[in-house]
Amino acid sequence: MDFSGRVGGGRRGGGGHRNVDEFGRERRDKPHQRKPYDRPARGGHRGGRGGAHAGMVHAGPVDEAQEIESRLSSLIVKVGDKNTPTLQNNLEALSVVLEKDSVKHELTVMRTFRQCVLELPWKVTVYSTLAGLLNAKNSETGEKVVTLMHAVLGASLNRGDWGSVKVLMRFFALLVSTNTIAASTLVAMLDTFLAPLADGVKVSASNNCYVFIVLSTLLWAGRSLNEHVPAELEQRLELVSKYVQAQVEINQGNSLSTVFHDVPPKGSNALAHLLDVVRAVAANGWKIDAIYAPYEMFTSEFAQAKQHALPALELPTQLAATAFYTPSEFLQLVPSPSDQIVRKYVMQDFIADTLTQLEGNRKDCGKCLMQIHGLCNEDVCSVMTTVQHPEDIDPESTLVFEYMMAEVLFSFLLQLPEGLYREMYYTSLAIELRKAEPVILTNVFETMVENIVARVQFIDVECLNRLSNWLAVYISNFGFQWDWKKWADTAGEAEDSPKHRFVQETLLKLIRLSYLDRVRAMLPDSYAALIPAKPPAHNFKFTVQAMDERTRDVSVAMGRCLKSKGTVEQALAILQEHYSQWADIDDEKRQTLAREMLVEHVFLLGSKTFSHMLNAIEKFMPALQKFGDSAEAKLQIAQVTEDFWLRNPQFFAITIDKLINYRVIDPATVVAMLFDNGHVSSWSKFHYWEILHNTVKKVNMRVVQLQGRLEAANAAANAMADDDAPAAESQTAESVEHVEATLAQMVQEQKDVVVSTTRHFARLLSSDSGAAGELDRAWLHGRFKEFLRTYRVQVMENAPVLESEVFTAEASNDVRQAFEDVRKMSA
Repeated sequence: MDFSGRVGGGRRGGGGHRNVDEFGRERRDKPHQRKPYDRPARGGHRGGRGGAHAGMVHAGPVDEAQEIESRLSSLIVKVGDKNTPTLQNNLEALSVVLEKDSVKHELTVMRTFRQCVLELPWKVTVYSTLAGLLNAKNSETGEKVVTLMHAVLGASLNRGDWGSVKVLMRFFALLVSTNTIAASTLVAMLDTFLAPLADGVKVSASNNCYVFIVLSTLLWAGRSLNEHVPAELEQRLELVSKYVQAQVEINQGNSLSTVFHDVPPKGSNALAHLLDVVRAVAANGWKIDAIYAPYEMFTSEFAQAKQHALPALELPTQLAATAFYTPSEFLQLVPSPSDQIVRKYVMQDFIADTLTQLEGNRKDCGKCLMQIHGLCNEDVCSVMTTVQHPEDIDPESTLVFEYMMAEVLFSFLLQLPEGLYREMYYTSLAIELRKAEPVILTNVFETMVENIVARVQFIDVECLNRLSNWLAVYISNFGFQWDWKKWADTAGEAEDSPKHRFVQETLLKLIRLSYLDRVRAMLPDSYAALIPAKPPAHNFKFTVQAMDERTRDVSVAMGRCLKSKGTVEQALAILQEHYSQWADIDDEKRQTLAREMLVEHVFLLGSKTFSHMLNAIEKFMPALQKFGDSAEAKLQIAQVTEDFWLRNPQFFAITIDKLINYRVIDPATVVAMLFDNGHVSSWSKFHYWEILHNTVKKVNMRVVQLQGRLEAANAAANAMADDDAPAAESQTAESVEHVEATLAQMVQEQKDVVVSTTRHFARLLSSDSGAAGELDRAWLHGRFKEFLRTYRVQVMENAPVLESEVFTAEASNDVRQAFEDVRKMSA
């Protein structure tokens, strides 16, 4: 890389001017290769409506400055992509260029540097070295870099962006090695995170997060701190060791955060594992050899550099317990060398940080993930995509990069108590990675899934659900191709066995994403029992063969009315006219029959598509609401909905959701329907729990929305109070009162849903008749733990009521233990 002369200039002795980039390569200028923001405006020098004169316009100073800034940004981004012999020279040359041009292009240089540190975390050794070189050449430039990154760190702390906090603290740890900040300065930063432990070790979600940040930083700062302030390093290590020990003891036996249960449950042991890694590094003289450390080549340049002081950090005070990062250990899904725990952790930590920091762009994330191994030292890991015979690589004798990357991806997908991001992010990222390496990563992902399924009887129920969702979408993006013969024995297992249920639910999701005949054609004959015999369809009750004469008369009249676009009033009149003539039943029975007839025909009218269903419910909403005038009536509507869509779980879930939206039924109705005795022996079916989660999340979302509206209304009322407008002020006060009343009603509904759901779980699990056998009960207990874990905030808000009404001595031991586990998790 030639940095002599101007940035991106041609090679010396090259003759006339050539349009080359900063690496001396011919610059291609084709319309289809330009980004949208690179395209010239109309009338610009590339043609357009400006005619011939426009084509003669030459680039001015502004265009030249933009080109220089673009090249500077490109140089900063690309430096250190690979561990090459020229990396030392490239860094030295780049520091000269940036030091010279940072005055004119300071904003671009600083912005690019900040983004590179945050979004290319595996190159932290490169950018910390570059910052050190800039500081050695010009302390003012070094101070600007340090000040900027410290400000970014403070902002990340305030908004609870723990991924960025961790990455930035690693960067500051390495700045000690480049003599840009003093060891005492970094110790002061670490002490900020350890301040909550000053008055004694108290295990909490926030302290778990802070100790995780400190341990992650010490992993990289230990060498410098051990050299300059060994006593302070030892004191901090002793403090975090005490905390980790207390945390392990408190969470001993807590299975709520354990993905696999085929080992003794240890609770959240990520901190203990990280502490073991730090101790292993300390035993090796604090040397980390997984990633090339270019700062070791510039010790003489750094020796005379000026160190910069930093203001004290402040921990956030307004964040809820759920806003803190929950440390989780990477799953080991393939064998790996037992003596390589440090290298494996460092590599997977970089992979995890990249996955976290680039969550907003799966394509860039996929590209960057495949570049991480480029900065590794020799013999750290094997890369199957770069060798001629990848099948010869043995993961038990060497670290394999692709396996480590896949383990991190599935660790995030199955992370408990909840994933950092939506499940679809991990699915789409896997799809991007496989498209980039269609042969190698296809085999890697298949190996991961097969190894998980081999332990399926020990996996947490929620994690099994997530894996099923992931696999269905993943397969559907690659022509529905999968080696189904490996699971050919599934149909012979018990219907409620974990493997049988996992495979069957995955196939049902594939049918949703395609159609029955397509899925049936790709499966071996042994799978026939795992898929429906007929395509998903409605289960309309009032067919001609299944009715008596007078019921047929009502059904025919209702069908004609709705098909001919009859009104709500006409439909109600038909029901009143016919059922009023049935003298052998009382009014309550008439209402029950009329309600069922109306709901069945409205659903039949909308059974063609989702849009038809939505339009039908909207049109007849007044009639549906009129018939749903009591809790019993609402429950009947929900039960009729389930019967109507008995063979189409997807439409069942969507219809229930729409009925809640239009207040035809309420969340309590859904809870009562799902936990009635008719569903015993069906607890393993995934779609019931999908409906329950959608219902509870909808209630929680409404509470959050109303809280936001109340804040806005109060702000408007306060602003209005400053004006002399009594009428407007009175109107605003009424608005605030209305929002407060609505919010109070919704909070009560939220409480009722959480308490009633928990009560139903406890009742069924504490009763011999609550489940049909041990397998059925295991599914129910797994969903109970999932519910407590997912809605632990709302559960703990209602803890006094639950303790007095639900988790009493009559409840079974495992029910009470699950509540104690969620209490520890919420501390």
